[in-house]
Amino acid sequence: MIPARTLLAAALVAGSGLGASGPVSGQTIPSSYRFIEKAQETSIFWGAIALSQGSLDLGPKSGSFMGARYSVEASGPLFIQGLLTWLPTRRDVIDPRRVPGDRKIGETDVQLLMADVRLDFSLTGRRTWNRITPHLFVGGGIAMDLAGQGEFAEVLLPEDLFEFGTAFTTTSGAGFRMALSSRLMLHGEAGLTLWKLNTPDGFDDPAKRIEDAAGETEPVVQSEWARGYGLSLSLGWRF
Repeated sequence: MIPARTLLAAALVAGSGLGASGPVSGQTIPSSYRFIEKAQETSIFWGAIALSQGSLDLGPKSGSFMGARYSVEASGPLFIQGLLTWLPTRRDVIDPRRVPGDRKIGETDVQLLMADVRLDFSLTGRRTWNRITPHLFVGGGIAMDLAGQGEFAEVLLPEDLFEFGTAFTTTSGAGFRMALSSRLMLHGEAGLTLWKLNTPDGFDDPAKRIEDAAGETEPVVQSEWARGYGLSLSLGWRF
């Protein structure tokens, strides 16, 4: 038989070992930050944009858009995005020969295709905080209307036809990324987009200018910046 003293000593040693392991395990604190391991991502997005049409109401109207994006982590908190966006909408057709207040003769389709490159700055670097990482972005690109002139091309004079053409764009804004898993990422963004609208030469004809209360003709803006405020959601796959 094992002596009682031996059993008592073994019990004391075991108890002291258990007591020592408790505080050590209690010092382990799980971090709220997680490293973003995958460096590239492709995604699709949907959104809506509120557009200003300019002082002469020539530009595209507000609408919904969709597109695709490719992202790559650059260095530290920076990552680069390339976006291709399609915005189907409408615009007013303005005839400057008509009396003020009655110059809109209809609407025509606009099929805007936009290509942008953005530089993003992540506020948490290549890590997420509670699965979320906010970021700021700036960028630029081009936008072009693929719809053409439409059914009103034969109604207006050639010098009165508005052409969106190919416009340079600038963008800026803020957003967030949420890691749904190690590969699946949810995006939300709010941004400002600017592009130039060029006034047709026919609007500068003195006979077509609008007169103010004093009977003087108002000057015509040759070109102006139109702005758009957009919101979008995106679902991406990292690799």
